[in-house]
Amino acid sequence: MACAERPHVSIHVLPLHVGLHIGLSGPFTLARGGEGGWVASMECQLTTSVIDGDAEVATLLSRWEMIRSEALSRRQSLELLKEVVTSWT
Repeated sequence: MACAERPHVSIHVLPLHVGLHIGLSGPFTLARGGEGGWVASMECQLTTSVIDGDAEVATLLSRWEMIRSEALSRRQSLELLKEVVTSWT
């Protein structure tokens, strides 16, 4: 939970009612370096791939924006995560 509350970390929860969305294609992580460039990683059960090609990163950034447009805000997502953690402890 402490990691999710860091100012440079953005976690957005997609409500169940959203249904099918591009994020179901698989998990990915986007990170911006100190010089402003983007890099991504994609995970599967067997490996993690680092993505740093401009076109591929641009595709993932576009997909992230589509996902984020359907997701709860950062604040709402954190509140929901806190509720879930509290109910499980």
